[in-house]
Amino acid sequence: MPLMTTRHQSGLLGRRLLLGVVVVTGLTTVGFFVDFLLHGYDPTRVVYKRLKAADRYVYEEVHPRFLETDPRAMITVASTSDAVDKRQRLANAIWGGDGYPVARLPQSVTTGVNEPGFRIAGAVARIDRVAVDMQGDVRSTFAHFHPTAPNGRMVVYHHGYAGTYHDNRRVIERLVAEGYAVMAFNLIAYGGNTAHIRLPDGSVANLHFDLDKINRPLRYHFEPVIAALNYAEQRYDYRSVDMMGFSAGGFTAAVIAALDPRIRRSYPVAGVYPIYLRTGQEAIFNGPQYHRPMLDAANYLDMFVLGVDSPERRQLQVFNRFDRCCFNNVKGRLYEDPVANTAAEIGGGSFAVLIDETHADHKISDFALDHLIADMARP
Repeated sequence: MPLMTTRHQSGLLGRRLLLGVVVVTGLTTVGFFVDFLLHGYDPTRVVYKRLKAADRYVYEEVHPRFLETDPRAMITVASTSDAVDKRQRLANAIWGGDGYPVARLPQSVTTGVNEPGFRIAGAVARIDRVAVDMQGDVRSTFAHFHPTAPNGRMVVYHHGYAGTYHDNRRVIERLVAEGYAVMAFNLIAYGGNTAHIRLPDGSVANLHFDLDKINRPLRYHFEPVIAALNYAEQRYDYRSVDMMGFSAGGFTAAVIAALDPRIRRSYPVAGVYPIYLRTGQEAIFNGPQYHRPMLDAANYLDMFVLGVDSPERRQLQVFNRFDRCCFNNVKGRLYEDPVANTAAEIGGGSFAVLIDETHADHKISDFALDHLIADMARP
């Protein structure tokens, strides 16, 4: 048999290499496609997460033990005077003898700043950077977005853990495009906010996880928003103020709505369950949501009633049923009617729960955002 020529050898090697490239490219393409279906395409991601769940009580069903608790029996607000008293108790638990910070204002305002990552040219007239200084050299800053076509209303947006409001810039962009002024907040310790406070003995404490070492620690979490409300009331003529919070920011929104009747409509998203319904990753027992003095003053069901204690007020809570992180399932429906009925009995507004089944992520989905913006537009 004649030996293969060098030219033939080169041609065969080239064809093999080409075939290898085609196979590798094909496998890579298939891999990317499969990864997209499992992690980037909401319908298949929902199926994947449901199949992967440890048991049917993660997403599909409410565990029977939660049905043993009557949420109506846990609500202690039975009249408008109860609401006034409960709100005062809650404020005292957070601020103590200093009282509710009705006069607290920001210390500095820088106008016309740049917020990298926002694509709202034409929709925003300017962005201000506002700083709130508190005791212990603790500083929190927020951004104030002014729309070019204002509708005369303002929305407070509060982000949660492990990120900043830049991560939800599409929410802010949408609100500004609809004409809302937006004050956007990060949690304390995020986005350049102070993470630690210096104590009188010279040591430092973490503002999230060393609460037992700090005098009135939750004031540092809520006071920046109260200062912003005071500032907006003093400097601007907004005809209403609503608040939207995501994840731990949803917890903040629920508490602020309970504390301050100036919040007309509140929208906690994937951020707050009553303590008795909590399981899994939302159970961080040493964080602000579990601060005992706050919960002794008002449990979460009471706070939800306080958030809608007058006819014009409304709260719509959103939960992602298949959330990869926390506050999943449909457990919010267990207390929806008891809170709504209590609010109606004391002459309050409306309370509702929205279950988002369109995805399997920890986020504010387009589905949810459409609902929230439509709800804010209601008279």
